[in-house]
Amino acid sequence: MMQLLGAILRGLRARALLSAGSVLLTALAIGSAVLGPVFSEAVTNSYVVTRLQETPTGLTGLSRVFTPDTGIPLEQAERDAVAASESLTSGPWQEPVVTVLSERFSALRGVVTFWSRADACDHLEIEGRCPEKQGEVLMLTADAEANGAELGEPLRLPIYETPGTKALGLPRPGLSEVTVVGTYDTPGPGDGWLIPQRLTRTNEQTTINGGYTPYQPAPIITTDDTVTAMGGWTVRVDTPLDVPADLTPEQLDEAAAAALTVPSDTELEVEGGTLRKDDTNSLADVVDEVRFQQSTARSSIAPAVLSLVLVALALLMRLLNAASELRVPELALASLRGVTARRLWGLGLAEPLALLLIAIPVGAGFGLGLSVLLVRSWLVPGLPLPLPAASWIAAGLVLVAAFAVACVAVGLVVRESLASQLSGVRRPVAARRWSVIAQLTLVALAAATLVSKLSAGGPGEPDATDLVLPVLLAVVAGLAATRLTSVLATWWTGRSRGRSLSGFVSARAISRRQEGTLVILPITAAIAVAVFGAGVYDSAATWRTSVAATASPADTTWSTTLTVSEAVDLTRSIDPEGEWIMAAASATNPGANFSIVDSSRLARVATWPPTWSPDLDVDQVVDAIAPAGVVPTVQGKRLSLTIDNRADMDRDLAVEVRFGSRGGAPLKAYLGPFPEGEHTRTTRIPFCKDGCPLEGMTLGGGAGTNTAMSGTLRLLDIQVDGAPVEGGIEGAGWTPTPDPAVRTSITEMAESGGALDLTVDTGDSVGMARLTAGGITRDRPALAGPKVQDRAIAKLDEGYGLIPVDRVGEIEGMPFTGPSGLLVDYSSFITDRPVYDNLVTVRVLARAGAPTSVTEALAEAGLSVETTLAQERHVLDQSAYALALRLYGVVAALVLVMALAGLFVSAAVQLPARRRDAAALRVVGVPRASVMVAVVRELAVVLGSAALAGILAGSLAQWVVLRTITLGYADDPTTPALVAAISPLRLVVLALLAAAVFGTVALISASMTVRGARGATLRESAR
Repeated sequence: MMQLLGAILRGLRARALLSAGSVLLTALAIGSAVLGPVFSEAVTNSYVVTRLQETPTGLTGLSRVFTPDTGIPLEQAERDAVAASESLTSGPWQEPVVTVLSERFSALRGVVTFWSRADACDHLEIEGRCPEKQGEVLMLTADAEANGAELGEPLRLPIYETPGTKALGLPRPGLSEVTVVGTYDTPGPGDGWLIPQRLTRTNEQTTINGGYTPYQPAPIITTDDTVTAMGGWTVRVDTPLDVPADLTPEQLDEAAAAALTVPSDTELEVEGGTLRKDDTNSLADVVDEVRFQQSTARSSIAPAVLSLVLVALALLMRLLNAASELRVPELALASLRGVTARRLWGLGLAEPLALLLIAIPVGAGFGLGLSVLLVRSWLVPGLPLPLPAASWIAAGLVLVAAFAVACVAVGLVVRESLASQLSGVRRPVAARRWSVIAQLTLVALAAATLVSKLSAGGPGEPDATDLVLPVLLAVVAGLAATRLTSVLATWWTGRSRGRSLSGFVSARAISRRQEGTLVILPITAAIAVAVFGAGVYDSAATWRTSVAATASPADTTWSTTLTVSEAVDLTRSIDPEGEWIMAAASATNPGANFSIVDSSRLARVATWPPTWSPDLDVDQVVDAIAPAGVVPTVQGKRLSLTIDNRADMDRDLAVEVRFGSRGGAPLKAYLGPFPEGEHTRTTRIPFCKDGCPLEGMTLGGGAGTNTAMSGTLRLLDIQVDGAPVEGGIEGAGWTPTPDPAVRTSITEMAESGGALDLTVDTGDSVGMARLTAGGITRDRPALAGPKVQDRAIAKLDEGYGLIPVDRVGEIEGMPFTGPSGLLVDYSSFITDRPVYDNLVTVRVLARAGAPTSVTEALAEAGLSVETTLAQERHVLDQSAYALALRLYGVVAALVLVMALAGLFVSAAVQLPARRRDAAALRVVGVPRASVMVAVVRELAVVLGSAALAGILAGSLAQWVVLRTITLGYADDPTTPALVAAISPLRLVVLALLAAAVFGTVALISASMTVRGARGATLRESAR
């Protein structure tokens, strides 16, 4: 036993480089097996925490309204409300927050509510002071301005009731006036309010079905006694979810169950009153998403870990095989001494088994250490490190596989005949039958897997084929490169007579030295896996950027209840130059949603990922959807038109001027009559004192009706308050109204000399000259997403939708609607046509670096921050998918390190044989330079073929897998598709790096080979 131990130690010392390399590769394989399950579970736990931390509190917290029994005082009702809510709540929750709510009152020309919360002023940005006495209130800044409130002055509440508000039958407040002592801005996320959007205003609106939404100021913040003095009241209990770093999926299940204890639309009888649900909690959906991502994260991590393990085992096989070949003399001597086959196997396996035993603690330590490093670097701070049993089971399986590799490596030597063992350098021989069958099986399996992936449908979760395809392609590419290199070298050797000596020597060395080409397979596999891993990681990162920009198409996205036109007016008044903010919106429509943008500001303000329009830059996108003209803006109190009437008409000419709509009601003004000749008429437009768009005009009979007309009409001037309207005629793009339902009398129309000339002729019938500004065509120019079907666009043309469109091109993504939308300019969408505000969700986008004056103006107008691009990207980067795919970057780096380590060890092992060959050439008179060039050529061909095969195999695997694998949560139709594109720049960079590294290895190896090639080398070998 001691003799065997001594032999093992002497062998490990004599082959120290091979021993160290084998321990390193075995440790990497074991460590990778430990890392996979640990990181998979840690990723899921981290995703639970980040998903909940980044989700709006309104979707994770509880909000319940307690209605007390008659006669219960306010203080007792608050205690009963908290007790009732807590009795139905279990799991990780924060302390409840109590708010007293008044009933809804008819006041301030709308619907008003009063709130009281003990610490309200601590969680609001206030100008003025906090209410202290009965009748003192805080109002939203925009509401205070709209109602003419002044700090410290009384504000009367029960003023004129609009018909729509009156129809609601709401009571008047108990106090007829209040004193506004301060104003506040709508709070943002994390400012201490469960649902910050509750503290904003709602403008008066008319819906598509004729419904009416009254003006609703933001909650008026006041004291408890003021709320009770107003009339009826209730108590709301808001309970935010507590999200510690060690939150587990099991605790999330408990919290989700607690959120369902109060059913929707149900009032539970509790002590002191009743309790009903008043929140938008969606923890159940989060739980389902976590479970889905948990399984997919494991599936996404598995290919990376499997690839890393297999590459490590392939390289380990190469090194153990080299070590066994160096031990051939020892084993041959043992055979000559009559050692039995069993003892010969024991002697051969003793050294590899010792290496495996050494590698076990090293590998376990490496796996745990790397797990700790990745968890601490990438995941939630404070997250506990899980140690699942699957890690140790996987490590055991890898150890068994490493033992099998050792057995194969030893068996290849032990099973050789004694004559072959004594022959010295191994020459290429015909492949054994089992080897040929195994190689053909691998090729067939790779081809079948490739065909199945190419014929697959849409993206889905990773499956077994996604796990094995990159490795299969890498192995097949390595085998093909090895065989092709040997065949070409043999062919070239036969054709090299009379050609360069160095070329002949290098080709002959490749064709006759088996060890030289054996390095191709593991290096090819390593490079292929590295290219695949880096490509998948980069593609997923690019995709996540696109998804984040869909949800937040600029640095900051503000939510608002303003209409599209009001949001445009607001952004242009706050930022006249259009450098920082813009209005944007989304509109729901069956089959094709609309993404509505202020295209004049899109390129400067919005974020536009290149994957959205690969063939167009953002300026070209703007040019494609921009209307032919600019709708002029009118700001003032009196409008004047000057018209030269040279037409024969049944009655005097009258003009209807259209200014869009406000609160669902169209804004119009009428001027006339305009008898024959040049005349100017003026009318009052009080609704345009703050500005409104001049969208259209109708020249005809009284009140814009049909009349007989024939001749010419010339619109000479448009003035407001005595000053010409800038862009009123020139640049306004006036066109006949593109509405087939309107009988137009216009036969010719042109702009000349700053005036608008119309030729009209109704013939024997009647008609009108109806005009629209902005160069609007009947079919608005729009860029369509790939998920918009032709049938949906045809339905729009037939009147089954919002507006008919002209598909001028196709793009992959766009703000808010992604690939399922139609991108249009806001002018095309709203100009001179009714817009139903309940179908449109409006936002304001702000680019990075927006001045404080701009953001403060938005907050004062009642807007609140909905999300940011950084927040959306952070949420996606912390998803289970993204965190799992980060491991691909680690795998790419590790396999390259393993490949380089294996290459250096292999080159060092082959150095003595190469020196003997070089010395033999030098003895017969071959110049030193020719020997040097021959060695460099040999290594360049071998390593170059490995690099080329690896890059091609990895790129093919990336392209195929990305076509069918889901690398993110993409069940929403607004989610952009994953672009399965190969980056040529990345491949060029990889090729240059490979050339630099392998070229350096070739030069160093050639230099060391020639430097030690002397006649003495041959004499030492002959001893």
